[in-house]
Parts: sequence; structure tokens; C-alpha cells
Amino acid sequence: MNEPEQDHVARVIAMWERERPDLDFSPVGVVSRIGRVARYLDHGVESVLAAHGLNRASWDVLAALRRVGEPYRLSPTELYRSLMRTSGTITHRLRGLEAKRLVRRSGDPRDGRVALVELTAAGKRLVDRVAAAHLANERELLAGLDAAERRELSDLLRKLLISFEREAPVPPEPRRRKRSRRSG
Repeated sequence: MNEPEQDHVARVIAMWERERPDLDFSPVGVVSRIGRVARYLDHGVESVLAAHGLNRASWDVLAALRRVGEPYRLSPTELYRSLMRTSGTITHRLRGLEAKRLVRRSGDPRDGRVALVELTAAGKRLVDRVAAAHLANERELLAGLDAAERRELSDLLRKLLISFEREAPVPPEPRRRKRSRRSG
């Protein structure tokens, strides 16, 4: 019987198992593969969005506004909660999207103290145009799995995500590397 094809993670696990047969390396098979797959997916998604003058963070803001339906507006707080980003990150993204005239800020007609972020007509057209290309790209990125495998993987990842979200509804921000100072 033929052995299954080896990926990078399988080779790493085999080396560790040879060196430390006393340890269970099965978690590495899941955690490392999710991490490596995420990097491939991020690269694939970013490349398609960049062709439309966007990045993942700006796409997420525009898509969040589009999916809530007319009048395509949310408060900055609703926006950052729905996107799992810090308020500072959202503020920075909004400035860039405002400069491109894809979103605008306006007062809430129900409460003048609240600012709302609204998708402009140009922003809506861009999201609607990019959505089809974005989804086609995601389908292509998952082409190594058939429909049943995608559903099964989605169900397993949902189960894992729910277990994390019970503890912390919003994922922690990635740790930023400290820049080293050169002496000179």
C-alpha cells in the first residue's frame, strides 16, 4: 500500500518523533498545519484584493458595511466589534477609505452624539464588483478539497472556534515584534 504524500509538517513531526519518542506530537499536526495554511490563504486573498486597490483590512471594513444592508452604516464601535480589530486600527482604516471616497462619516439621525460610518455609492459598487472575484479566489484556494471535505473542515473549524470564543469572544491581537535599535 502506498504511503500518503508527506507535507512539511509531517517531515518535522517525524524528526521530532525520532528524537523524542516519549512525547505526543499530534497537536503539531493540527496547529502547524492551520498556521501554514493560514499563511497561504492570507497571501492568496491579499493578492486578489491588491489587484482592486484593497487589502484584507480595508476589504473587511467595506464588506462589513455592505452586508448589514441599507443604509450600509454602522457606528465605529459596531464596526470594530464585528471585525475583531482594535478601535485604533479601525480609525486608521477609515481615514484611508474616506480619502478614497469609499466611506463617509455622518451623524446618527437618532442621536447626534454618535458618528456613523456609511458606505458610499462608490464603495458599494467596489464591494459588489470585488465580491465575485474574491469568492472565486477563495474557491480556487480550496480546490484541493471537494465539497464534502470543505463542509467537514468548516464544521471542525467551527467547533474549534466556538471553544475559543467561549473563553474570549474576540481573538487577541497578534504580538508585534519589537524593532531592534542599531547602535551607532
